[in-house]
Amino acid sequence: MKTQKNISMAERMFEAPIISTLLFFAFPIMISYFVNYVYLLGDTYFISLVNPHSSAPLSGTGLLYPLELSFEAIAAGLATGLSATTGRLIGEGKLDKCKCLGANGLILGLIISVPVTILCYACGPEIINLLSGSALSSEAANYALEYLYGIAPGIIFMILSQIIGGVLVGQGLASVTTKGFMIMTILNFVLDPLLMFVFKLGVFGAGLGTSISLFFSFVYVFVYTLKGKSVIPIKFSFSFADKSIMSQILSIGLPQLLMTVSMYIISGVYNKIITVYYSQDIMNSWTLVGRIDQILFIPIIAISSATIVLISQNFGHNNIERIKKAMNTNIKFVFGLCFALALLYMLSSYWIFSIFTDISDVIDLANKQVLITALSTCFVAINWVVAAFFQAIGKPLPGVIVLYSRVVITLGCAFLTQYVFHGNIYSIFICVVAGNVLSTPFAFVWLHKQLKNLSFKSVL
Repeated sequence: MKTQKNISMAERMFEAPIISTLLFFAFPIMISYFVNYVYLLGDTYFISLVNPHSSAPLSGTGLLYPLELSFEAIAAGLATGLSATTGRLIGEGKLDKCKCLGANGLILGLIISVPVTILCYACGPEIINLLSGSALSSEAANYALEYLYGIAPGIIFMILSQIIGGVLVGQGLASVTTKGFMIMTILNFVLDPLLMFVFKLGVFGAGLGTSISLFFSFVYVFVYTLKGKSVIPIKFSFSFADKSIMSQILSIGLPQLLMTVSMYIISGVYNKIITVYYSQDIMNSWTLVGRIDQILFIPIIAISSATIVLISQNFGHNNIERIKKAMNTNIKFVFGLCFALALLYMLSSYWIFSIFTDISDVIDLANKQVLITALSTCFVAINWVVAAFFQAIGKPLPGVIVLYSRVVITLGCAFLTQYVFHGNIYSIFICVVAGNVLSTPFAFVWLHKQLKNLSFKSVL
């Protein structure tokens, strides 16, 4: 049975139509992130219930949103490094080389996550002060600190579960990580109101509920691999530590981390600008949009992840013509899908935001931000798929440069409009659009050049 399944997977990977193959790998990932998105909405909703007539709970916890997503970026970076390496080794038929991948990934995860968690507790107030501005109230800052203390333990389990998920995704087993996300979301929906309102832990309870949910998600994917249900087993032992394997994981994972963090650098800097120069209601609006906007990034992340699996295995198989065809198809598909989602989001945004707050000014501004910025995420989608291609072939630097060109353009425009021309909040939104759109030509030029000169190279 396992042999037949592997043959079918190989046929799908190397011979089946591109769209069906892309959807086969992208759909479970999309479901995983959609389930995670539902958790995010639920978390936002329960936090808003702490005080529906005040901006403090959402503004305070929203301050930590870029930091929280940066932790996820660390996890995603290591997972992508493992996924791309796994895919290329499978494509080359080197299954024996895969046996130590999981252990080395977990060792890297522990080296990173444990000190970060300790730092959150040791320097919590200093972290909040660094992220906030003078316009943020002490009440909102206290909410931020409570949430940080609650969510800190979950950092370890989030990173470790994504590392295991990276190995599984590289084999085409993204459905297992989907189930892990579903366990996390269901538990979080139960634990959030229980801890926040029954045990009266407030915002700290929201963070703690997330940490507990992440722990059980990790247990599920880890137990799955222990049972030997995947082609590549994960056996943890420090004796498996291998510098060459860790270097390969980091050579792809670190650029992925940098690429993901590029989004949150913009959010973090904008948080600082808004909390210094604008009101707490505007910060509330910015936070709401930042959280709801993730619906647009779900297909981007899913198709980018599927692109890594598809391109890496075909690259390992030296199937160059299929790679060129896949990139042409993937870019068109992700742009069209994001365009349709952005239109739907624009039409429904006012209603969506009214669920989370009663403050009319917050709802109005959030709606206007979506109308200005939503369609420009289609260009971000192109950049991410191009970056995924470079990761899959083991040359991630061009992808990093493309995504950081967006950061430079966005923040350069923001500093110019805020500090030179003294613009209003709408100029901030326009700067986001400028960065999203103007960085895309770099992606196309670099992709065209690389595809023209693409040649096979073994991974290990």
